[in-house]
Amino acid sequence: MNNIASQENLMRFFQVQQFLNYEASLLDSWQLDTWFELFTEDGAYFVPPTDVSAEEADPTKHLYYIADNHARLQERVIRLEKKTCHAEFPRSKVQHLVSNILLLGEDEQGRILASAAFVIYRTKNGQTDMFVGNYRYVLEERDGNLKIARKVCNLALDGLRPQAKISIIL
Repeated sequence: MNNIASQENLMRFFQVQQFLNYEASLLDSWQLDTWFELFTEDGAYFVPPTDVSAEEADPTKHLYYIADNHARLQERVIRLEKKTCHAEFPRSKVQHLVSNILLLGEDEQGRILASAAFVIYRTKNGQTDMFVGNYRYVLEERDGNLKIARKVCNLALDGLRPQAKISIIL
């Protein structure tokens, strides 16, 4: 019994790892419509402020860099795909590196809780910016595929200087 549980945990880990790497590849190649499809119908995407600890951050009490429900996230994707999105036209070159993936268990609804560290390099107009931090995911399995119910990008930065803005999806 113990061996089966270990094999199941290992298979779940590889499934989550593959999913997070796939998500990163979609963002790196600017396939934002396909990336958006990774979210559940009630999925949410958050980037908390850097001056509040990840444990204390609350979108109802703090000013988040990004606090998107499903509809707002869809609007963000549509806007970033347009040539009129001056902050990202021409598009930045981005590279997401995802590591230190951990399965944290399940929530009360049986959804997978996972975390991962990230480094994102963004190059535009001869300047390269680096974003570092960790992701916190709530993932649902639907029809044998994982979906993002919630994604939180906790930046391990003092602030957004020198880039001063987030115009890409972390």
